[in-house]
Parts: sequence; C-alpha cells; structure tokens
Amino acid sequence: MSNVNKDDNIYSVLKNNKVIDENLIISTIIEYSQDTFYFKDIESRFLFISKAVALRLGFENPMELIGKTDFDLFDLRHAEEAYFDEQNIIKTGIPIINKIEKEIWKNGNIVWISSSKYPLKDREGKIIGTWGLSRDITAQKQVEEKLELLNLQMSEANKKLEMLSKLDSISNLYNNRNFYEEIQNYFKLYQRQNERGHKSNFTVALLDIDNFKSINDTVGHLAGDCTIKHFAEVLKSAIRSTDKAFRYGGDEFVILLPDTDIFEAVVVAEKVRKRIYESPFMLNGNKISVTVSGGVASFEEAESINDLLEKADQRMYKSKSKGKNKISI
Repeated sequence: MSNVNKDDNIYSVLKNNKVIDENLIISTIIEYSQDTFYFKDIESRFLFISKAVALRLGFENPMELIGKTDFDLFDLRHAEEAYFDEQNIIKTGIPIINKIEKEIWKNGNIVWISSSKYPLKDREGKIIGTWGLSRDITAQKQVEEKLELLNLQMSEANKKLEMLSKLDSISNLYNNRNFYEEIQNYFKLYQRQNERGHKSNFTVALLDIDNFKSINDTVGHLAGDCTIKHFAEVLKSAIRSTDKAFRYGGDEFVILLPDTDIFEAVVVAEKVRKRIYESPFMLNGNKISVTVSGGVASFEEAESINDLLEKADQRMYKSKSKGKNKISI
C-alpha cells in the first residue's frame, strides 16, 4: 500500500485501495456483524440490516427484511417508541446516543439493547432516513438485575437483623438496649422543645408482674416464659398506637408514652393492669392468673433519665407495698 499524504482522507484511501472498497465493507458488516447495523428510509422502513440480527428475528436472509418496519418485528409499544425517536431525528437532525431500550419481539423474546441512531443524509446533505447501531446487552442487564435483586434481598435481610437486634426473644417486645436508645432520644427532643418555649411532656410507666417467682417455682420455668409472652400480648393490645412497649428485664416492662402527661399515662397503665387481671390463661391444665404493679413518672418532674426511672421504680414498689395489682404516681 502506497504512502498516504496528510491531506488524504479515509474515503480517498478506500477509493484507491484495490484490496478493500466500500462494497466490501458494507457486505462484511451485513454478513458478520453481531451488532444490529441498519439503514432506514424516511418512513422508517428497513433498507438493509446485518445478517446476525435477521437470523435472531427468524429470517434466513437479511434481504427479507427490506421494506419492513419495527411494527412487523416487535411489540406495539417498542415499535411506536422507535418510530417516534427516528422521526424526531429526521425532523431535528439530532442523533440519539447509547439509549438503553427493551425490545419485545413478536415471538415474546425480550432483549435489552444499547442503541445509537443517526440521521441518514444524501450527498447534498438532505436527511433521507436514519441509520443506527444496536448492541445486545441482555446478558449484562440480567447480571445487573440479579445484582439489584441480591442487593435488595441483602438490604431486607439487614433490616430484619437490625429489627431482631432490637427485640426481646421471649416477649417479642423491644429490648432493654433499645429502650435506653429511645429514652435518650426522647429526653433530648423534649429538652429542645421546652428550651424553645414549646411546653411538652412524655411519661414512662414501669410495670412488674406480681409473684412471678412463685409462678416459676410452682409450675416451672416454661410457665414463666409463657407468662412473659402472655403479658406482652396483653400489653401490646392495651396501649395506644403512639406508645412503645419494652421488656425492661426479667419480669419488668416499661412503656414510653410521648406527648402524654402523668394523669393520661395512668389511664393507659390502668387499662393494661385491668386487662391482664381479667385475662388468665391455661397451661397444661393449670389456670394461671397474672396481675401487675406499676409506677408512672413524667419528664417534667425529672432532672435526668436516671431520675425519671428511679421515680417510676419507687412508685412501682409503692404499688407492691400497698398490696400489688395497682398503679401509683
């Protein structure tokens, strides 16, 4: 091959090259390209298309596609979208580069492609159609979808693990650690609100199952676990949707009641006390009656979290000393 001057361009090289010419390039692309390579006229009818794509579409000879449109090959939605894009290119002369498209073929096959489309011009520069290149990225898309699904599953699993880390395994209520996280948040929030002049209050109700040790000693530790579960279910059914219940430890439970004064909190705690008193349960033929004693304290009367919990604890023991099955403030 002779030397090429800097002023020569690729077209003059091809024209003068005796080994490779434009017809050979076009026929090679049509015959061997695994990517979709096509030309369309002003009505978006195929002028020619690469052989590999014709075979995927069920045609032995790409010439069979001449004159056909996407409406003959794909589902209506995809065909309409492709036609709109191509007509817009013809109108504006602006190409579309690397658009990700979902092709649904007439036979039901779904193929993802990365598509670039350009205006097709004659020698005078007039737009007479479109031409484009599309690459099948179905395998890549499937991998991405699998990764997205895996990430979603991992995210859901992590959420479940996070939730399980906050729950007590026997009662299925929030655990002690979560309670301290929540009450610290409550304390900071209500302190800020009051500092800004928005008088607000929250309360805690500390509840202790009466004679829990005797239940364990008399009926066994299985009865103790069943009592915890039974009480937790009754507790959840008795509190408001805005309240949050925790297993504080052993046979002790605590309720956080936002935007609630001490008298409103007593009403909720009394509802729990009454409902558990009226809800004995059977275990191995034994009727187990449960009562609870409680103490209620409010944010506005406490200087710290410890002070708040100590007040609630003292009032709970006050209920115990007065015969149990009571709520004290």
